[in-house]
Amino acid sequence: VLGQTRAKQFFHQDAKRNKVIPILIHGDAAFAGQGIVAECFAMSGLKGHNTGGTIHIIVNNQIGFTTSPRFARSSPYPSDLGKVIESPILHCNGDDPEAVVHCAKIAIEFRQKFNKDVVIDMICYRRFGHNEGDEPSFTQPLMYKKIRQHPTTLNVYGNKLIKENVITQEEFDKMKKEFKNLLDEQFKTAKDYKPKIEWYEGTWSRYKPEKGKDKRGKSGVDLNKLIKISEKINNIPPEINLHKTIGKILDLRKKSVLKKKGIDWGTAEALAFGSLLEEGYPVRLVGQDSGRGTFSQRHSVLRNQVDNSRYIPLNNISNKQKNFEPVDSFLSELAVLGFEYGYSLVEPGTLTIWEAQFGDFANGAQVIIDQFIASGERKWSRASGLVMLLPHGYEGQGPEHSSGRL
Repeated sequence: VLGQTRAKQFFHQDAKRNKVIPILIHGDAAFAGQGIVAECFAMSGLKGHNTGGTIHIIVNNQIGFTTSPRFARSSPYPSDLGKVIESPILHCNGDDPEAVVHCAKIAIEFRQKFNKDVVIDMICYRRFGHNEGDEPSFTQPLMYKKIRQHPTTLNVYGNKLIKENVITQEEFDKMKKEFKNLLDEQFKTAKDYKPKIEWYEGTWSRYKPEKGKDKRGKSGVDLNKLIKISEKINNIPPEINLHKTIGKILDLRKKSVLKKKGIDWGTAEALAFGSLLEEGYPVRLVGQDSGRGTFSQRHSVLRNQVDNSRYIPLNNISNKQKNFEPVDSFLSELAVLGFEYGYSLVEPGTLTIWEAQFGDFANGAQVIIDQFIASGERKWSRASGLVMLLPHGYEGQGPEHSSGRL
């Protein structure tokens, strides 16, 4: 969701990040227990992954399937995780719809003004089991004895409105009956409903494959064009005050292109990125230390040795080029790969890349690979153009940096 939000903000040129707002709905046990929630808070204020603040809504039914809160977390509230970034936390009673709406208004106003995450902890209860076959009194007998005796939220609020003379008992009964009839009708028609999930819809529609119209892309680039790109990205203005070693590396790259031999991975990758940017395709490269490159092989972000300012050669090719966005991510795999997968769903025209620090660092993101990347198209007909770079790391750095197996 956060990655999709960032991509939609890019699409709508939403620099202030107030046109597209991410809303995440959590269970109380999951908010406290799932590590990816903490990772998302950690990335919320970072330049490469900031979305202008997320509104987190915790449906706090005070139970996690069969697990009581005292076994599900170490903090008093599930929302305490929000304190990590000093996020405002609004506790409200789920039996009081007006209080919930009031908190939602405060949350959206705060988010729009301060561009920061907000947490709403809606304290409520689960009237029945976790699913249709679940009997909750097996594990929470006292809690469910109270719940059985407790009036529904509908009746609590309805009676409040009747006492305040906002509505009459007859109006309340009529509204309840009409809504129940609507649900009964929808339930009957639901048996014959066949959901139509469009494959390659929206921004992806131009890539929809058609039977008998298979295409093979033309990936080659005119040599003179590559030489021009090489000149632009390897000739650094003197005022950048380049590190002398990097200066030598870039000079060797330029010579290898002119000689048409000895071109290494870093040089070829830079030329490929440069040609895509010139052809109108933005490139977003995200990973741990990806700007310089783990193996000191990329040098796509250069540092001025005098004032520490950044210079990105790939953003200085021409006036008509698209943007190259290199992001040194924070030290997470799971949340970052999930973010980039979301980004790739929305922006098919952008080359979105997640680079593992070493190939086996993909292990830390395996949930995203299994649940979304490998199966998302089959499950939800969602196409993704995400590229994963998994460097093998056979440089004698030990068993934990030596495999890129999935």
